[in-house]
Amino acid sequence: MINTINKTTVIQVVLLLLLTTGIFLPLHLTQIAFHDITDYRTYIVLIRNVINDPSGWSEIANLPGWPLMVMAATRLFQFPIWKAALFIQMGIQSLLALILFFSFKRNVLVGAKWLPIALPLAIMLAAPVFLIALEDNLYYFGYVGINSNHNPTIIALKPFVMLVFFFACAALRGQKQPLLHSLICAGSVVTSTLIKPSYIICLLPAVGIISLIRLFSNKDTDLRFILFSVSLPAILVLFYEYLSTYGADDIGIIFSPLTVMRNSSGWLLAKFILSAWFPLLASAVYIKELRSSICMLLAWLTFIFGAGYTYLVAEGGWRIFHGNFTWSGEITLFVLFTATTFFFFKQRDPASSQKEWAVLLLAGFIPHIICGLIYFSYCLMNNRYF
Repeated sequence: MINTINKTTVIQVVLLLLLTTGIFLPLHLTQIAFHDITDYRTYIVLIRNVINDPSGWSEIANLPGWPLMVMAATRLFQFPIWKAALFIQMGIQSLLALILFFSFKRNVLVGAKWLPIALPLAIMLAAPVFLIALEDNLYYFGYVGINSNHNPTIIALKPFVMLVFFFACAALRGQKQPLLHSLICAGSVVTSTLIKPSYIICLLPAVGIISLIRLFSNKDTDLRFILFSVSLPAILVLFYEYLSTYGADDIGIIFSPLTVMRNSSGWLLAKFILSAWFPLLASAVYIKELRSSICMLLAWLTFIFGAGYTYLVAEGGWRIFHGNFTWSGEITLFVLFTATTFFFFKQRDPASSQKEWAVLLLAGFIPHIICGLIYFSYCLMNNRYF
């Protein structure tokens, strides 16, 4: 993702991967092998059932992405399932760190040499500013999460989603992409949607709206890329997943405002604001610059759709409190937080006054990272995530 890889970059990459492993290996190990109040336990049982009896494939057929990764690692390396799951999650975490690193190196041309290492780690640790925990002792419920540690598929989703997001931004700016990039994007769309469709169901309408606005404004947009590398593969996989999930069931999707979120927590408005605290502050302060940033516009519009799914939509019947649509809010907020971080550090102009920037760093960005470190420690040491 950058034109040249020099000695400094190699050292930075090695250090980033070492730090990523040192930080996240204990977390994923405890979540997979020791804690049982996580979604890993359910997935591992399903994978074991399919390995022992392939006729049980229907249990994972609607979202086969992550189970297939684990099953492949199990067979290829002769790992037990829990070790294969750990191997996959650490590979995913490292891939995400590298994508964030090279994206920062390419798009943010200012800052110290340690920033491309520190910011990916900060982004992967960030959490909502959970001040309400002082009142209700809840660190997760009621907030829109940024980095959930208990669910394997939301973690596996992130690197592929970030690739799709960056490619979509380039296409909306009218940048023509080579065939290789088109294939990588289409592959990332298919992979991410098979893991969890939570992001792509928000990206599609957002990309469509921005594309139409730019089209009617006579601004360059690579519509062919958006159609064939984003929209078409996404629609095909979504059609398959809808039939696999709801085709033979009476559950369906219902409009049910606040039903899921209100079931687990109060203070929903305050928690929503605290979840997106830094993006809200940075966007308000740099509103003029935001209007000309395709990435920020796309990230915000996608998050609006994600928040809509989170607060307004649910599955009917016995699945109504499963909260599967809340993942859309989480993954789109992760992308928005990442885009805002890159956008914010671009505003760090040494030629201008830095007081406003420094205040926003301390009051907006840092609280998310402090809360992220607290939540990371909480999940590491406790058999609970909420």
